[in-house]
Amino acid sequence: MKKITGYLQSTFYNLRRDKLYALFCIVSTALAFIFVTLILQLIRINAGNYPPMTNADRIIRLGSFQDTEGKWLGEIRSVDVNALLESLNDFEYVSLYHQNAINIVANGHLHFSSVAFANADFWKVFDFEFLYGQPFSKEDCTNRKTAVVITESISQSYFNTANSVGKTVKFQQREYEVVGVVKAPSIFATPTDICTVWAPYVFDKFIPNGSYTYTVDILTPPAMPVDESKEKIARAVQQYFESRNEKVDFPPQKIKTMSLSMNTDGDMFQYGGMAALFLFLLIPALNILSFGVANTSNRAEEIAVRKTFGASRIHSFLLIIAENLMLTVIGAVIGLALAVPVMNVIQSNIMQGSFMGNIALVSGIDYGVIFIGVLPAAIIFSLLSGGIPAYRIAKRPVAQVLKGGSK
Repeated sequence: MKKITGYLQSTFYNLRRDKLYALFCIVSTALAFIFVTLILQLIRINAGNYPPMTNADRIIRLGSFQDTEGKWLGEIRSVDVNALLESLNDFEYVSLYHQNAINIVANGHLHFSSVAFANADFWKVFDFEFLYGQPFSKEDCTNRKTAVVITESISQSYFNTANSVGKTVKFQQREYEVVGVVKAPSIFATPTDICTVWAPYVFDKFIPNGSYTYTVDILTPPAMPVDESKEKIARAVQQYFESRNEKVDFPPQKIKTMSLSMNTDGDMFQYGGMAALFLFLLIPALNILSFGVANTSNRAEEIAVRKTFGASRIHSFLLIIAENLMLTVIGAVIGLALAVPVMNVIQSNIMQGSFMGNIALVSGIDYGVIFIGVLPAAIIFSLLSGGIPAYRIAKRPVAQVLKGGSK
């Protein structure tokens, strides 16, 4: 304990003595860890099972299909989707949605937004965080209640308040009441791409895109084996297309969970993210390294004197690396705190003026996961930027240093 206290006392003394060097290290580290934090968060999101895709390893999406000869068959048609749902009665929750870009009138102003027309099971399959209100229910759809759910960012944009439950919006000649406000999901984890408004599917006019189809997402029961789920889904899809006198190429072996699809499609992103992470650690570390060499050289005589009184090489090394580690930790904490505000600035500058301005690139920081990644990154950063100067000064002979020998 006395050794640790001694290291801390020496570190604080030297940081107070060389404030400019300390400030440079902290600022450089903070800038690096702003981007390190964001990259780690994006890698975490891309790995799957992240809200609202919490159940991604149990969700199977039915998108577009092709026949056994490679001809495109499209998605599930709205006119006979009920036939498919009847074939999927072994699954408790089956989500439907269809998306359109629509002009919306809210609070006396015209807005352009992406609206998803969905059934009530959509809110069971996907784990959105409701900040205010609640989702529209199956009864709401049956009774044709004109209800919508919007994101918090849309609520702020349309009504200048986070809680807009009870307020109304109008689109396609119909007025809807806001019944729920959700936290905007990351664009990398949203099940409906760039959607920010959700309405009951019974009001879908399938315009302006004119595509009378649904994207179908099936939440498989935890107790049902994956292979059994795939067999039942494949059989249901094949029966659906047989009713249209078409043969679909959709064997169980081709079925993937959304988690697996995200991981497969995101391999390049994962590798690219790790490469970017390494660069954001390496480049500022090298800059600090150049200053660290000069800074530790100025302390050579102090370290040499400590050695004459019995300090070991490892003690001298730890003395320098402790100082660097403290600066790294301070910078990393500041970087963590600034990560989301910086991302919001980036987002507002890139997407301002379009309906994508209300989409979250990163909805928040998963600090449990981030700290697991940031702590090792901080140690690596500290060793990269301070390890070489610390090693050089620790191994230099005492007599050479005190005589003013070569540095």
